[in-house]
Amino acid sequence: MKTAATILLLSCLIVPAACTGIRVRLPPAQAPVATGEFRVGAARTDITPMPGFAMGGFAAGGKIARGFWTRLWARAVVFEDPEGNALALVSCDLWAIPGGFADRVAELVATDYGVGRLGREHIVIAATHTHHGPGNFSTASLYNVFGSPVMGFDIDLFEFLAHRTAWTIKEAWRGRRQATLRRSEKPLGRIARNRSLGAFMQNDRPARALIKHNRDNNLPIDKTVFPVEEDAYYAIDPTLTVLRADPDPKGPDEDPIAVLAFYAVHPTSMGPPTEVFSSDLFGVAASILERELDATVVALFNGAEGDVSSNWERQDRPATLKLGRILASGIRELIIQDGDIVNGPVRVNSEICRLDHLADPMAGASMLVGSEGDWIFLRDAGWREGMVETDPAKWKDGHEHKKDPLASDVVHTDIPVDLTPALKHVTKLPKQAWVGVYAIGSATFATLPGEFSTLLGRKLAASVANALDTDKRILLVGLANEYLSYFVTNPEHEAQHYEGGSMLYGPRSAAEIEARLVHLAAGLQNPPKRAADIKRSYSAGMIKESFGVKKFGLVVHMDRLAANYDSLANVLMDEEKGIPVPNHPFFVWIEKRPRWPDDPPYLDAVTPSVHVEEKKNGNWVPLQVDRLAESDLGANFVTTVIAYHRCKCRWVTTWMVPESVDPAKVLKIVVKGTSGRVFESDEFTVAEANKKWGFVGLDR
Repeated sequence: MKTAATILLLSCLIVPAACTGIRVRLPPAQAPVATGEFRVGAARTDITPMPGFAMGGFAAGGKIARGFWTRLWARAVVFEDPEGNALALVSCDLWAIPGGFADRVAELVATDYGVGRLGREHIVIAATHTHHGPGNFSTASLYNVFGSPVMGFDIDLFEFLAHRTAWTIKEAWRGRRQATLRRSEKPLGRIARNRSLGAFMQNDRPARALIKHNRDNNLPIDKTVFPVEEDAYYAIDPTLTVLRADPDPKGPDEDPIAVLAFYAVHPTSMGPPTEVFSSDLFGVAASILERELDATVVALFNGAEGDVSSNWERQDRPATLKLGRILASGIRELIIQDGDIVNGPVRVNSEICRLDHLADPMAGASMLVGSEGDWIFLRDAGWREGMVETDPAKWKDGHEHKKDPLASDVVHTDIPVDLTPALKHVTKLPKQAWVGVYAIGSATFATLPGEFSTLLGRKLAASVANALDTDKRILLVGLANEYLSYFVTNPEHEAQHYEGGSMLYGPRSAAEIEARLVHLAAGLQNPPKRAADIKRSYSAGMIKESFGVKKFGLVVHMDRLAANYDSLANVLMDEEKGIPVPNHPFFVWIEKRPRWPDDPPYLDAVTPSVHVEEKKNGNWVPLQVDRLAESDLGANFVTTVIAYHRCKCRWVTTWMVPESVDPAKVLKIVVKGTSGRVFESDEFTVAEANKKWGFVGLDR
């Protein structure tokens, strides 16, 4: 079994391909223009790709997306102080933010979309870290090779995501208005647990202190049937922080301009078998609040979540809805509080931090097993967590205790050739990351270029706070501006669990990031100004092609998308019964396959939109469920492609009917297709649909 896994691993290195380079030019920001007002603007844009693309985050254990359940969004909030200094905070429902992607967005914002006041230093782009967004758009070849179940880079997907994200920032900038920013926070339990408690406890005193603090403060927990030690529920930082931007002056019934929420957890309550794009529990929480508040953009930002799993019992839709609702409820409680006013000067201090001088990048053997609870098949082949190199003579420079994943005592065979040159060629990594410390009045943010463990995050936040004269409650923005994999404390690295094995530049890299952030915090009041362009280039790796046809999209992967009901079992799971229910109302239609839009900003639809209408007094009106229009902007629709032939797609949308819907109401499902054409189901009632195993019509 190990030998077979080794052969599979090695075969990944022998892939004929053309290579893609990404080059960007980042002009300096234009001079501020004073207005005398503190202003905030916000916008969001749908970034859900068309079906047929592999999803990133679960690596080889992930799936090809056949459609979507809960859309992916880019949400941008921009801040401008009275002197005209500006900052954009952007949250994207993606598994990571490649450095070249963030640079490309910043380039587009300044050049194509005309917001010259926002230079690269003034834009923070962070991933929520859903594992059900697209892969294959990274600007580091390693992640295009191993980050998803299909290897390669797709330039069309990259440009689609970059332009829509840049457009979102432009729209937020265009809509900025006078505002008041308030801050509230509270501990929020029940959502998260530490998934690597053994490594966490190696920190000894800090680990025991955090667990005791959460216990003594009666942090609520939900124990699951999943075998987890009780301490794991307390071995987290449960702080939920909300920034609320209100219009100034604010009308009596006026909604906030934006809500920004910060919470550290892996949004992986939908597991590896999921075959649709999904924004996971963060998306559920954001959509609940945005539909309630209507005009408000709700942007969620992750933190130091490297060793923090969402507290799922099973990885399916009911778990995601449960956790998303808990998070939404916690944010809602903080929204209605007055909070502390944090308006003030916008300060930005960021720079490029290099790591390649510390050590050659190296994956540990424990990286290949996946995290606890999200294991991949190599665990069955014999790899496991805690695979430590005990012989100091075999330690690689800068990687003490890390075991080579291809060591003979791991794979139980001698590899006759040195694979290091081939590995370096195929798996090029980013060598540097844009890191920064930012302030909006009394609120201070520090960015993390990857996934940092809980205690490392707390250590970094304390160090940054000590370098400041004001704010001591640092907001960590994880997975921001670049993805350099995992960062853990020295004791956690020595333990070599999954997170420590994934620390690619060795234990000294955490200290380097900490030193850079402290330096930036100390200079925050008088940051340097950039006068010249920055030019950067990235090697995205291979574009898989055959006779000029790219190996991505519906045309290529339709053979993997033929099934529907069985493969969507964890999405169709009934909340009460705990089993997938086969009689949800579903509607089928046929239209031309979606294509990438021709021109920037690529806003033409690449996915259909769905809503439900009810018949009232002979007229069709939008169905209201709990005073909200029932549509695929919520979490009750899954829409997929089930067949592709001669450039036409057969789509199906399935409606998981909320219990509050009257089963006798006369309804119809209405779809606006990617071609712009409107498709309508037959008239039906939920009771009738149940008798027909859910089928409510076919429209050609």
